[in-house]
Amino acid sequence: MAAASSAAIGRRAIARELSIPAQLALLLAVHVLLWTWAGVASRSNFDTPGDMVEAYAWAQGWQWGYYKHPPLSAWVAGLWFALVPESHWGYALLAALNSAVGLIGLALLAREFLPRPWVLLVVAAASLNPGLTTLAMRFNANAILISTWPWAMCLFVRLMRHGRARDAVGCGLACALAMLGKYYSAVLLLTLLAAALWVPAWRQRLATRSAALALLAFVLAFGPHAAWLLSQAEGPLQYAQHAAGVEPPAASLIRAFTFALAQCIFPAIALVVFGCALVGPRRRHGFAQAVLAPLWPRNELPWLLAVLPIVATMLATVFTGARTAAVWGLPIACGLALLAAVRARAAGADLDLRRLWRALGVIWLVVALAAPLWWVLRARAAHASVTEPRQELAQALARVWHREHGAPLPWVAGTRALAASTAFYAEGHPRYFSLWNAGVETPWVRLDAIVRQGGIIVCDGSDEACVDRARTWSDGERELSVAKSDLGWHFAPRSYHVFVIAPSRAPRADGP
Repeated sequence: MAAASSAAIGRRAIARELSIPAQLALLLAVHVLLWTWAGVASRSNFDTPGDMVEAYAWAQGWQWGYYKHPPLSAWVAGLWFALVPESHWGYALLAALNSAVGLIGLALLAREFLPRPWVLLVVAAASLNPGLTTLAMRFNANAILISTWPWAMCLFVRLMRHGRARDAVGCGLACALAMLGKYYSAVLLLTLLAAALWVPAWRQRLATRSAALALLAFVLAFGPHAAWLLSQAEGPLQYAQHAAGVEPPAASLIRAFTFALAQCIFPAIALVVFGCALVGPRRRHGFAQAVLAPLWPRNELPWLLAVLPIVATMLATVFTGARTAAVWGLPIACGLALLAAVRARAAGADLDLRRLWRALGVIWLVVALAAPLWWVLRARAAHASVTEPRQELAQALARVWHREHGAPLPWVAGTRALAASTAFYAEGHPRYFSLWNAGVETPWVRLDAIVRQGGIIVCDGSDEACVDRARTWSDGERELSVAKSDLGWHFAPRSYHVFVIAPSRAPRADGP
């Protein structure tokens, strides 16, 4: 009872004594610490497909772009791990900080429309959306948009309203960074253009020097990548073409509506906390307005910023047949949180920050306790995110090489996720090269250096294509069995095909 009383006093102190900026800083700090903990405690491996280690492997060769995506996620990963040790906690912290950077941009955007207490509610609601929490922990080309879209929106609104040079440069750079994260950000640029054309005063702003300055900043920042992109015969444009036009019209329509439905379902828990913070006689009406806001268009900028990206994605999915995934819309959560707060306040609802902090405290506690429990549940289900011995495999491969050649492993290839994981986990961090199409996927790699220095190719036991390619490089095939033991759990061993490329050995005539 005494503990509960002390906690209640603490929450009242937060709401009453700390300024709104201080409360916002506290919320962001807890968000970063909590989701760093969740990222470490809920899994023993990164994402199973290997997006996170892929970004790390790409960062070994600093390029203007990569064969699947523009370069921002790889650049960020490379810069980060130049400062922070390669580790689970290091990557989890990066993912959490990426989310927090987006929340700061959202706070500045919300300040253009709402008083400070409501800004805190907007950030709190967005911080509970899976797009900025569980899904954002898989740091990749989708997650990087979380940190760029809110800033682009904020600086665009400031530019349109005030026409300042610093806002123009910032808007151009933020939009360029969004496009350097993923070309899906084109829907953001279309949204901003539509908003500028919709507001009469903003249409006039488009013909001013400040708008030209924003365009110039965008071109200078995005131009080098655009030149690289147009020079590629097998690059992201070709990769995108392969991903488009593969769905029949009916399937594309279903996928488009599934995307929109997912964006409306994701904020479910956030809306519960949002509703807890509303008070006053108009509380229920305000909450209803917030929930229905995306479906109820009005002549207001927050609705355009929140909903037009969803509509544009749906239309693009239907007309291109793209395999649109719900996770493309991770940054859409920020605009929806802003729209909900604007509608609730306009409906006459009042705000009690003490209730907000109580609700946040409950959610945070549940997440902190659920993270290790989630690990246990997946361990019982033998899920690869817990049981697959990727770190142990990397260390075993490094030992094999060191035992036979007395030096750190220099190069690694094979099944993409396994090889990139080895580059991340193994001592000395061997350089990754693509076994499939090195000139396209890893163009910074010189094959003669691999022949001269040697390396290891590792293939998953079921990856027959990898094994066939590896045999063109090496006759020294062996099987390596590795098991993971973690937190007192001992998982079944997994077998991998390993090929050692001896130093100074040239590939056979039929090799790459």
